[in-house]
Amino acid sequence: MPHWDDLSGWMKVQLAIMAMNNWKVLTFNVHIHPKLEQGWVTTGKDPRVMMRDRIRKEFDKRVRPRLDWFFVIEGWSIKSRAETVLHIHGAAANFEVGDEGKIMDAVARAAGHGLKGYAVIPRAVHGRLFQRERAAYATYLLKAARRHDDRLSRRRLTMSRGMVGGAREFWEMITGQ
Repeated sequence: MPHWDDLSGWMKVQLAIMAMNNWKVLTFNVHIHPKLEQGWVTTGKDPRVMMRDRIRKEFDKRVRPRLDWFFVIEGWSIKSRAETVLHIHGAAANFEVGDEGKIMDAVARAAGHGLKGYAVIPRAVHGRLFQRERAAYATYLLKAARRHDDRLSRRRLTMSRGMVGGAREFWEMITGQ
């Protein structure tokens, strides 16, 4: 079996979902507020890194420190087949009753929604509990990961440190490494 470092992003997402699925998993799709996106792109900041840091900060503050989560950032829409507003698809571990609302609030705020001075963008934040494990979810998350976008670096997948550690331990348990 391959070593953890040699696994594809798709396989790492599959393992992350399997590891988190011992609890509830809340999935989310969130558009990055155009005001944030414009600021990052014009100053040359990597939107994935900015969202990673903002999500970590919001989860630590609004849910709990070291929450397990991941996301993929993309700037392409399968419906329009053209460049669109940057958005993230991801999931977070939902350990306790009441975490769903806290997680969605944290992710929305990280993307610029619900902040003072930022206009409300309709239908920009969606979330729901993960229903069942299957390969199609990871495929959906990574559908545009290789599509070129001048606003994004090649790296599109981000996982919290705890999530990487948990998924890696799960892989090593399965493979006996």
